[in-house]
Amino acid sequence: MSRVDEREAVIKLAEYLRKLAPYKIWYRTNYVLRSSEFFPTQPEIDLIICRIEKDEKFPPILAAEVKYVRSTKDGYINPSYYSGLDEALALLVLGFDNVLLIHLVEEKLLTTVFLNYAKTLSDIIRGLKLPIGYRVYALSVSDSDISFYRFVRSRTGSIVDLRSLWVEPPPNPLLTDNSDLGKLAKKNRKALARTLGIRLSSL
Repeated sequence: MSRVDEREAVIKLAEYLRKLAPYKIWYRTNYVLRSSEFFPTQPEIDLIICRIEKDEKFPPILAAEVKYVRSTKDGYINPSYYSGLDEALALLVLGFDNVLLIHLVEEKLLTTVFLNYAKTLSDIIRGLKLPIGYRVYALSVSDSDISFYRFVRSRTGSIVDLRSLWVEPPPNPLLTDNSDLGKLAKKNRKALARTLGIRLSSL
């Protein structure tokens, strides 16, 4: 299998999602929010998506932490099954309406090893009612081209619909919370919209 880095994989994923979206979307990949209004300062976001209509950008503003899971030369999994979980949760403070953790997993690795790990992570997010969503895609690379799959064949030969492991991202609970953390998230959301040129009903 040809090798690509995570940044390339995120760009290809954004293009793939744009084709599947039921409406026109605007997105940015590997984006650093360079604004002094933010706290924490200058976070790098793997993927930001919002709706676009008549050349205007509208909420919801979705952020995704994307991890490219592939095997090492020794055959070990790199990174761990919960990779990105902490970073996805941290994105909530930045005021995104919804947050996703996305795992892009080498197809062979997913079918032989990682499928049970993905199920465990999906169960953790559901069971603990974590306020983020989860998606896992099989990924294959050939001649520097990247393809994504929502169905894989398990070791027993059965077809697995990866969407059964997906968790829909709930609304960011901090945006309706009046604690200091909630106020920070709402302040960040306004700065986020101004920085990205996204139209909010009330700024």
